[in-house]
Amino acid sequence: MKTPVSKYALFEYLSGRANLLEKQLIEDWITANENTETFYEWLLEYEARCPQFVPDEDAAVKSLFQRIDSDDYIQTNRHRTITGGGHSSLFLKRINRSWLVAASVTLLLGCCWLLRESLLYKSYQTSFGQITNVYLEDGSKVALNSNSKLKVPRFGFDQDVREVMLEGEAEFSVSHTIDNKRFIVKTSDQFKVEVLGTTFSVFARPRGTKVALTCGSIRLDYSQNDQHKEMIMEPGDMATLGRAGEVQLQKQQDTKTLVSWKEQRYVFNSTAVKDIVSMIEENFGQKVRLEDPEITSRTITGNFKTKNADELLRTVSEVLNIRMEQDGPTIILTNK
Repeated sequence: MKTPVSKYALFEYLSGRANLLEKQLIEDWITANENTETFYEWLLEYEARCPQFVPDEDAAVKSLFQRIDSDDYIQTNRHRTITGGGHSSLFLKRINRSWLVAASVTLLLGCCWLLRESLLYKSYQTSFGQITNVYLEDGSKVALNSNSKLKVPRFGFDQDVREVMLEGEAEFSVSHTIDNKRFIVKTSDQFKVEVLGTTFSVFARPRGTKVALTCGSIRLDYSQNDQHKEMIMEPGDMATLGRAGEVQLQKQQDTKTLVSWKEQRYVFNSTAVKDIVSMIEENFGQKVRLEDPEITSRTITGNFKTKNADELLRTVSEVLNIRMEQDGPTIILTNK
């Protein structure tokens, strides 16, 4: 009768704390086809619990060959193994099999570490100029703007806390659950938005982070001067995260302007040209160079509907009476 292997025993083996008998038992268990699915499931859980583990494949292979080269039994009994067959041959086969399993596990751990992001998270990513809707398993809807990325855990998303990670720009319509499970949006700068059920938008790009609340209530968690702080937002509020970690709150704002991109519409309210250029590069991937520093600080107000960067830049150029020129992949804006 085969001895069953527990999750704890496998974790001890992966951590290098198993004894010789336990190693043999687990390696036999791993090679059985009926245990493959369970092994991968537990392996993923182990990687999630121990993210600091970084396997050194080169060192493992080197150690493996050192073991092979220094095995006194093989060296002193090589002739007997070849001529005698029987028990010696079977013993060596078991040793070689153990080494092969150990090397395979090491290689598998290395691959799992390198691919841990794709194993643990499902990613939704948009290209330049692309807008898409993402529907989560809890019924929540996410409108993802261009050049943005949303990561959702493959395991445990619907357990105690629903947590996703955003890089870019998105509008969230969060479904309320019967047991009041929290929904958390994390950005790359560790700025968190926590809700139960509501509609809000998040802008999280290198040049800044903004949150606008359409309906419901949300809580912001952020760090300022190494101190944890919280802020409750109400409908119509817009919060902006500054470079020093401070949060500026504006009341009674038209929050719909922050998600006008869903309709391929761009709303500017005394917006500086430099900010418009940054927005074009973020959304369309179009490089723009301002030849005259005076153009940088000029502002524009208006509501423009466009499908690409060229249309928007031509409109801005006409409004500001500036010249637009193409220089390879870059568009240059200069005074006339």
